[in-house]
Amino acid sequence: MATSVLCEKWTLQIVRELFFGSTRYSEIQKYIPNLSPSLLRTRLRFLEEKGIVLRKPSGTGSRCEYHLTASGKALAPVLNELGRWGMRHASEGMTDKPNAVPSLVRDITGGINVDELPTGDTVIQLHLTDVEPPARHYIYVRDNSAQQCSQNLGFDVDVYITATTKALSRIWYGEVDIRQAVDNGLVKIVAPPVYMKSLQRWFGISAFTTENPQPFRSDLLQNL
Repeated sequence: MATSVLCEKWTLQIVRELFFGSTRYSEIQKYIPNLSPSLLRTRLRFLEEKGIVLRKPSGTGSRCEYHLTASGKALAPVLNELGRWGMRHASEGMTDKPNAVPSLVRDITGGINVDELPTGDTVIQLHLTDVEPPARHYIYVRDNSAQQCSQNLGFDVDVYITATTKALSRIWYGEVDIRQAVDNGLVKIVAPPVYMKSLQRWFGISAFTTENPQPFRSDLLQNL
């Protein structure tokens, strides 16, 4: 009975996005771009019927928001164990596939170790060169919290990172060491020495990777 609810395609991915704080239809679609609008509506309706998701008015016009119920929130350990299993047993070729830019930027933002950054505000710019047009995303660190933004809010940038999405994906999932990528010119970082010295400490990688250590693959450096 549990698998009949949870094992429909895209269902757990939708639940995962709700855990990340997405509440609106457009937000979920942004982070799961391969999911068709009609199927997203169907899956949300199904999750609502099963008591996993609560739909309620957003307070702005006719739009609705989606929130996890207690039943939905109880799926947290299921998602965590699935992620650990996937990194250990089903991750081969994962970073060869196109990675959704919004999800990658959000993951990198969540992995920033703010305790390893200087006190005060820090602004990090990610310049992704293999999307059209080339995209710039910003990570704002303030009050010990990192937030992503697709726009420059007018603050001075402290750290400039230029790379392809493939390079950042392989760094995020622990296949390539960020310092090695910089030394080989595959990732360009312009920042004061204080940021470069502690780069490997504040630029985090996926928790699923750190819990299931992956052998560093220097051969991937030439393919980024």
